[in-house]
Amino acid sequence: MNPIGDAKIELAKMVSPVLGVDESSLLKYITYPPRKDQGDLSIALPQVTKEYKDKVDLLNGLKGNLIREVKVTGIYLNAFLSEENLFKFLFTIPDDYGIEKTEKPLNFVVEHTSANPIHPLHIGHLRNSILGDVIARMLRARGHKVNVRFYVNDTGRQVAILIYGLKRLGYPEPPSGMKKDYWLGQIYAMTNVIMEIHSLKKEIENLPEDSKERKEKQSKMDDLVGSANALRERMPEVFDKLADSMMGGDHDSEVAKIIELYEGGNEEMKRIVRKYVGYALEGFEESLSRLHISFDVFDFESDLLWSGEVKKVINSLLSSPARFEHKGAVALNLEEYVDSASRKDLSIPEGLEIPPLVLMRSDGTTLYTTRDIAYTLRKFREFNASKVINVIAEQQMVPQIQLRASLYLAGYKKEAENLVHFSYGMVNLQGMKMSGRMGKYISLDDIYNMIEEITKSKVNEKRGVIENIGEIVNSAIRYPILSVAPNKPVSFNVNNVVNFDQNSGPYLQYTYARAFNVLSKRESDLDSSVSHEDIKAEKRDILLLIAKFPEVLSKACDELAPEDLVAFLRQVADTFNSWYDKERILQEQDKAKRMTRLYIVKGVETILRNGLEVLGIVPLKRM
Repeated sequence: MNPIGDAKIELAKMVSPVLGVDESSLLKYITYPPRKDQGDLSIALPQVTKEYKDKVDLLNGLKGNLIREVKVTGIYLNAFLSEENLFKFLFTIPDDYGIEKTEKPLNFVVEHTSANPIHPLHIGHLRNSILGDVIARMLRARGHKVNVRFYVNDTGRQVAILIYGLKRLGYPEPPSGMKKDYWLGQIYAMTNVIMEIHSLKKEIENLPEDSKERKEKQSKMDDLVGSANALRERMPEVFDKLADSMMGGDHDSEVAKIIELYEGGNEEMKRIVRKYVGYALEGFEESLSRLHISFDVFDFESDLLWSGEVKKVINSLLSSPARFEHKGAVALNLEEYVDSASRKDLSIPEGLEIPPLVLMRSDGTTLYTTRDIAYTLRKFREFNASKVINVIAEQQMVPQIQLRASLYLAGYKKEAENLVHFSYGMVNLQGMKMSGRMGKYISLDDIYNMIEEITKSKVNEKRGVIENIGEIVNSAIRYPILSVAPNKPVSFNVNNVVNFDQNSGPYLQYTYARAFNVLSKRESDLDSSVSHEDIKAEKRDILLLIAKFPEVLSKACDELAPEDLVAFLRQVADTFNSWYDKERILQEQDKAKRMTRLYIVKGVETILRNGLEVLGIVPLKRM
């Protein structure tokens, strides 16, 4: 059921024989006028044909079922919809109205979040997680099969530093009552800061007393000591034990040894690393579950190494004609060997110089982008994926281009062309600079808890329902992330996201609860004894919005543009609330008018429910 789509088809069929233009071509030119008085649908006639001026009289006055009237004003053909006939679809509106399945469902892999398992998820991961989750929901709403994956970077130096700190502490267990990922984050930050202090101390000792470089490093040392003191305040006994145990020894060599043992498949080191990484993932899942975010698969980078998948890819690329020596390392000359025609297929911006991709460092170790080639092939293979979507920050644009170009050179043309980088700008938490290695960050849990307290306070002010707090917090967090186009930065202010009166997730939920409660209080079933004369002003605006919903939702899902769906739902809520505050509904004595208004409310309830669910926001029946 797509009433606005049906109206467009009807208009194209009416106008096509007059203009002598194919119906399907006409459909592409049907738009919405900027002002209501100009009509409901519009066609810029010069875009369609230059031979329109002598056909104006034939176009004026055309009528159909959904098209009440056609008027030509200047160069525009404007069509006005029949309120009476458009309204009839509300009589049979289904519960899943607006959720239209694609005729060609595909298999999609969506990889998102993929945070390093060394500290809690923080505000920097929030946009990635929410966007990835909603992309998956939008694709599923259109009938696609979706596999959501999390890439666990368990072989890098950061994890090795965490394990080194745990080793120095005797491989302890997390204390009861403390979240495991938070505990690991503190140990990682402590270990890193202590290592940096030791390293910097040696550098300072070898510099002349009054040199500028020594003063600069001493200033950095002061900052490190400040960070160390802040970390000690949180867990003093653990910090002191760790600091004492790290007084001597070559820390970098020991970290390198951990990496060597783990990547080499040492069984004892595998057991240790997987145990603590598992604790971090438990913490991630616990945090994200509060936002209704989950994963189908956790992929470990180490498995790609141990299975030989990375080695196989490297051996294949080593025989590429694009191979060359670059700064003492083995690399691929992507700029020279990816031709201009292929660049377009690989979504490489025109004029961008592609840096060489280093396959192996001089010591024989691989970089993460090289390993990503093997991982990409696994994602395509294991889910028989038509497309793989990587939700990754805009700073990773060049590595993602290198990844697609390398796949192309390795002979994986289909995979290269169907690997999508869903790029997004960063999230700024007002008044806070973060550094995970220094333990300076606002965790996702901190954000959630702060908003939860604000929500409880505001719900109490309105004497609302306290048991729905978790769902209100989820909507309050999701809305500011999803309402902004992904390529624009988000400035997150916890004090502004809970607003029941305008422009927020809780506002949309509050509007839904209003509509639901009107319907739940009606005394009898809806019937077709309506007053078409009553469909005017804001009620007509709402009717048109209800009619547009299937088109808006399908387009937003196909274009992976959640911000368009959010903007539409906000428009629906604003228009509905403006009308709701002016006219009686249940109290209306005229039955035909009452039924008309109840059908309008039913339409609003349906599209808010279905739209919110696609965004991962629970439509609440009581607030």
